[in-house]
Amino acid sequence: MSEKQIVDPGWGYEKQFGYSQGVKAGGLVTFAGQMPVDAQCNLVGEGDPAAQIRQVFENIKTVLEAAGLTFDDLIEIVSYHTDMEDLHATVEIKAEYIKKDFPAWTAVGVTALAFPGQRIEIKPTALAR
Repeated sequence: MSEKQIVDPGWGYEKQFGYSQGVKAGGLVTFAGQMPVDAQCNLVGEGDPAAQIRQVFENIKTVLEAAGLTFDDLIEIVSYHTDMEDLHATVEIKAEYIKKDFPAWTAVGVTALAFPGQRIEIKPTALAR
């Protein structure tokens, strides 16, 4: 049985809210939903879907790197959208980060997310190395 290992990109605000950005266990790394926030937990790109989507993928990149992983290690992403019209932009920006061996993807429309003005959140899962 493998031990649980916490993935910490060093942002710090997770302690305030009582969660980890990622957890390695049993051959998988499951990550917290990545939001369009900076390292101080400030919303980025209010009113700009592309800026929010890009920030989410940059945050995913950061937590993957903290786990010693890359986008190639992703096996699943679940995206949550307050406006499904943003899905096309998500596909375009996702293609800049994930170029092959695509993870499974589920897109879900929701009425609200954690921050007022937040339009997207993505929860990734990866294979551990």
